[in-house]
Amino acid sequence: MHKKISLWHCILALAVVAYGGSAAGIDPERATPAGEVKAEPSTRHKVKKTLPPAQPKLNGLAQTAANAGIVDCVPRIQQVTDFLTANSKSGAYLFIAPADANHHIASASLEIQAKGASSYASASFAPGAGGGCGSLYETVSYWANQCEDVAQRAFPTFPLAGKLGETITMLDGGAYLRVFLMPAGQGCLSIKKEMVY
Repeated sequence: MHKKISLWHCILALAVVAYGGSAAGIDPERATPAGEVKAEPSTRHKVKKTLPPAQPKLNGLAQTAANAGIVDCVPRIQQVTDFLTANSKSGAYLFIAPADANHHIASASLEIQAKGASSYASASFAPGAGGGCGSLYETVSYWANQCEDVAQRAFPTFPLAGKLGETITMLDGGAYLRVFLMPAGQGCLSIKKEMVY
């Protein structure tokens, strides 16, 4: 009989606390939303303040964008340009709107030196209505090989997606990625284009 009464008092105490009342020995100001009781704060110990996590250091293009007043697209600029310039030397030029830069498209042109070869890249960044930022980038590289060889060696996991017109071949990299191979003299130009949301 005592077990049933004790269990009933516990259930009643939890129900009262859950609905904002108080019960024997439970202070509603110290109860959490889940009904747990918080420990009594000690007056002998100071509460340690936590600092927000350190923000990653911005690369040169992202910092330039931030200095020009771009806020919404800075994380995307950092992401895309870090990807494009990984393990390489690069130079860049950033096109920024003359006024209200945070609400207009920005675009970067990059020269990328990697593994003894030069590539040109272009990346554009557009703020979205919900505060996010979409991006489109293209990389252009010249290969001394024929386009069929470039497709097999440089993009072996990209299946053939057909022809763009008469001479440019497309490779399928997924829903938002295509590689275009265009004969150029004795070699081939590859144009890799991807949308990033």
